[in-house]
Amino acid sequence: MFKNSICLLLVAIMQLNSCKSTAQSSLQESDDVGMELILNENYSGFEQEEYFLIKSQKELSAFYGKINRTRKPGLTPPIIDFDTEMILVWCGDSSTTNYANFELNEKDKFIELHKLKSKTFKEESTLVVSPFSMYKLPLSAKSLKIKK
Repeated sequence: MFKNSICLLLVAIMQLNSCKSTAQSSLQESDDVGMELILNENYSGFEQEEYFLIKSQKELSAFYGKINRTRKPGLTPPIIDFDTEMILVWCGDSSTTNYANFELNEKDKFIELHKLKSKTFKEESTLVVSPFSMYKLPLSAKSLKIKK
């Protein structure tokens, strides 16, 4: 009886160790420039839709200071190497009920950000949210051009 339970336990452990799967993230749909989604949250505190390119720790701290005004405890800023990376932040307005999808293309003189149309839900939401998304990009001296 004892041998059978040990054998069963060993088989179970071997089975669990052999089941390795790779789950691919579906949060990001375009990475022509190497765009990586860092964070999606439901409340930014911004009344109107805004876009920010954050290229320093000081700018990142200022942004987190704004969004953490009503959060206790607040969100922790990500660790970013601003020598090689920058952050793109999209803040939706108060009528936005879901996150935006973007396509990012690098042109000769600028980075073009194209906001894709999101699927609208037939069911109206009574929640007041102003979602925001944060993306990590390779550092570039090019300006950002928004195409809606």
